[in-house]
Amino acid sequence: MALKFAANLNFLFTEVASIAERISLAHKAGFRAVEIPYPRSEEAAVVKAREETGIKVALLNIALGTNELQLGATSVPGAEKHFQTHLTETINLAKQLQCQKIHLMSGLVKTSSREEHLATYVANLKYAAGVLEKENIVGVIEPINQYSVPSYFMNCYDMAVNVLNDVNSKNLKLLLDIFHRQLIRGNISNGFQELSQYIGHIQIAQVPHRHEPDQAGELDYGYVFELIAKAGYADWIGCEYKPKTTTNEGLKWLDKYGQKL
Repeated sequence: MALKFAANLNFLFTEVASIAERISLAHKAGFRAVEIPYPRSEEAAVVKAREETGIKVALLNIALGTNELQLGATSVPGAEKHFQTHLTETINLAKQLQCQKIHLMSGLVKTSSREEHLATYVANLKYAAGVLEKENIVGVIEPINQYSVPSYFMNCYDMAVNVLNDVNSKNLKLLLDIFHRQLIRGNISNGFQELSQYIGHIQIAQVPHRHEPDQAGELDYGYVFELIAKAGYADWIGCEYKPKTTTNEGLKWLDKYGQKL
């Protein structure tokens, strides 16, 4: 089964600064889809780049704030209005980009308790689910490992599943990042079986250095790609890795695994 890969522009084509330029470089390299952060201050340029290239925006990160909201506001007590504003901004841009998935980043734990964060997180996600259903957009939540982001609230797969069950919306799914899964929990094979009904998006990178899948590390990506295919996942897979040298040089991993863009 041929898998579909999207360039994550937080990590790939960073040889240039702007997201719009990265979209053009991804298109020239052969990518048919990209994942992007919210392109603050260059929204119009990004919409134009997507239109000119015809590239698909497979995933858009929610608009972010500053300081304690720099990695999202979804779980941050007292920041509910910020979350709603960021969600509205992101949905408006997603519609212009014809993007149907938004990553709802949880934010950092600073002064409030984790219990307060959890209550805020669930309440905000229930609000978001209602809005997303009306817009026919899927929101995804992603457990991120403590080594990469020590204070990130959503850092546990059991918690993610419990939250998804609590919100109980077809418009809220799990973002399964294989890199984070390995560092949080491991058990990749059983994880696919246990989480299959929740998965709305997948991302990849080798562990522990977050390079290309064919670099030396903990995971056999030939096997991982077989797991993804057997799971019946047919949507875009985000290449959220740090190129060991340059982005284009690193794309040789596709040939190794018999994959194409």
